[in-house]
Amino acid sequence: MKIALVSQEYPPVKGHGGIGTQTYMRAHGLANLGHEVFVISHSEDSESHTFMDNAVHVFRIPGIDHRLTIYSDAVRWLSYSTEVAIAVHKIHSETPLDIVVFPEWGGEGYIHLLNQTEWNHIPTVVHIHGPLVMFTHTMNWPDINSEFYKVGSLMERTSLHLANAVSASNACSLDWCVRHYGMNASEIPILYTGIDTSLFYPRDVIKEERPTIIFVGSIRRNKGVDLLVKASCILTKDYPDLQLRILGKGDPSLINELVNITIEAGVPNLLQLPGFIRREELPFQLSRADFFAGPSFYEGGPGNVYLEAMACGIPIIACSGSGIDGIVTTMENGILIPPKNLQALIDALRTLLENPDLCNTLGRNAKEYVLREADSKICIKRLEAFYKSVGDKTNSKIKAIQNASS
Repeated sequence: MKIALVSQEYPPVKGHGGIGTQTYMRAHGLANLGHEVFVISHSEDSESHTFMDNAVHVFRIPGIDHRLTIYSDAVRWLSYSTEVAIAVHKIHSETPLDIVVFPEWGGEGYIHLLNQTEWNHIPTVVHIHGPLVMFTHTMNWPDINSEFYKVGSLMERTSLHLANAVSASNACSLDWCVRHYGMNASEIPILYTGIDTSLFYPRDVIKEERPTIIFVGSIRRNKGVDLLVKASCILTKDYPDLQLRILGKGDPSLINELVNITIEAGVPNLLQLPGFIRREELPFQLSRADFFAGPSFYEGGPGNVYLEAMACGIPIIACSGSGIDGIVTTMENGILIPPKNLQALIDALRTLLENPDLCNTLGRNAKEYVLREADSKICIKRLEAFYKSVGDKTNSKIKAIQNASS
């Protein structure tokens, strides 16, 4: 098949957001199965860039920012969706595509789908990662009365309903689309990309001398990093050698705040902030730690970074009530706690620090879960079968419409 995958983020440019990471895994996984894969992502400058990433064709396209100063996210979404539609049309005119896959986030498929007729149709899938409505109702962003919310949610809803098929990374994000966008859950399979277990597995490295908690991700308040630092400071009274390693980039003012929390608590050596870590180095960092703690207030799920930590054989602490519920079972492969609950986080951290045997057992179970349920080799083949099915069904339907019209 000739497959186009659309994602504004695509590593290494634009960081390693969830959609970008999943697109990277999906693109290379499908290419390894013999498919010709095209990725359309956002350019960091005002120019278009086309290149090969191993066997994957990458097209980085600019928005209209260099032609029009954009002051609103609504215009940014609408205008970029138009640029994406142009890019898809250009690729398809030169190399006819069998299927094109969009994320629901950003409404990137909106213009493309509105412009489809039986005479220029490309089988199209929209994949649910985490819709705008989820962020509005869980993080109060964007405001439900804002024009951005009205336009953005319309774009997402319309794209989902116009697509030939819809898939979802997790049941949590799908449920938001069922409740707010009127989707039918029985018609939408849960298909996530999975974890590269040839990269993420327990490495034969010596554990850190100090008891070590590790966090990987964007250093943002909604990720619960300040809560994690405060909980760790309290635990240093019983574990004076405790070490908290926070890997990733983030708001400099928040990072300074985290450092100041440890200084004021009298434990300036608690926190390590090495910044961005290359993906190839991450399994070694995870394997050296005792366990992973990611008390994010809300995650659409399943959460690649959580699965990557589990694949490396360490248990995780995460918050309940979101997409992480689908991969973590408390006291089986990790611990779930209520979000924004400092005492619950302290108790969970203490449980793992006090019980190394339990920590090892949960870590083994976590690794086995990933190998069984989230190995990318298995997940990519499921996606391949789904895309082929959508393409075959859509093409048969379009031919029937064309025959009836001629």
